[in-house]
Amino acid sequence: MAINPFKDSNLNDLQQNIRQFFIDHFDGLRKKTREKWRKFLLKGQERITVMFIPHSEKKILNFHISIFAVSFIIGFIITTVTVTSVLIINHSSTVKEVSILKRDGDDSKLQVKKFKEEINKLYHIFQTFKPEITYLYSLTPDSNIDSLWAKGGGQHNPNPGSEITDAETDAPSIELLNIQEVKQELNTTRDVVTKIKGFLKYRKKIIENTPSVWPVDGYIVSRFGYRNSPYTFETEFHHGIDIEAFPGTEIRATAPGRVSDIKWDSNLGLTISIKHKYGFVTSYSHCQRASVEVGQDISKGEVIGYVGRTGKTTQYICYYQIKIGTEFVDPMPYLNRLAR
Repeated sequence: MAINPFKDSNLNDLQQNIRQFFIDHFDGLRKKTREKWRKFLLKGQERITVMFIPHSEKKILNFHISIFAVSFIIGFIITTVTVTSVLIINHSSTVKEVSILKRDGDDSKLQVKKFKEEINKLYHIFQTFKPEITYLYSLTPDSNIDSLWAKGGGQHNPNPGSEITDAETDAPSIELLNIQEVKQELNTTRDVVTKIKGFLKYRKKIIENTPSVWPVDGYIVSRFGYRNSPYTFETEFHHGIDIEAFPGTEIRATAPGRVSDIKWDSNLGLTISIKHKYGFVTSYSHCQRASVEVGQDISKGEVIGYVGRTGKTTQYICYYQIKIGTEFVDPMPYLNRLAR
């Protein structure tokens, strides 16, 4: 049997003390609250008389209504007006937002239309640009023009202005197809430009070491090929070109190289010969004097001598020759007219 640490008399006293505490502190409050509630009900049940008195001698209308009913009606009216006002404000805001969205939608349609026009314009510009890329690509070695702009499957509307039928509504738009094609061709162009860039870099080295400038500032008086000799009046083959210039005009090297020979000839007079890369040899005859030495490395455009009348000639000229290997070639295609 469990042992209770408290005596029964002590427990009863504790319960009575607690009950007495609540009675002393809350019983008065409970009575006051009950009294106020009773007065509130009595006040609300009071009736007031509402009378409608017409200007004529008709019967006066009156009716009785409690304060609770009046309060309910007033509260209902206030609530209705408040809710209606909120709904009207929300509706006005919604109408305004719809108007803004509609205006933005119209602007978006105009922008989309403009974007479509720009995409189609870009597509046609690129189509006119493709032949130039193709031509440059054809100049590079191992170029395969037939497969350059090859495309995969898929249909493309050749007429951007044509209408799309109902059966084609699920198909992508012409603008989307155009932009996809331009993207693919731009990737191809990037590869082509990279190849052309490498080719030009290689060709630049060849051009820099190829005779390509005028040796002297003057005028051509005799070209490469057969001509009547000014001395014997017989047909002879002229292995270079004669460039007439003022006495003492500077003669410049047409390509970088090394001076291979400086000699005197009874016909050609003082002649300077330069050996270049890729088998080119250039010679400059009838010089007044030379400003370089045999074995000297020179750059393109460097002064090597001066125009004179040495040898067998009737005027101040520079007799310019180009030899590739053992064959003389016409210097005219190698002259850069812009450099002159």
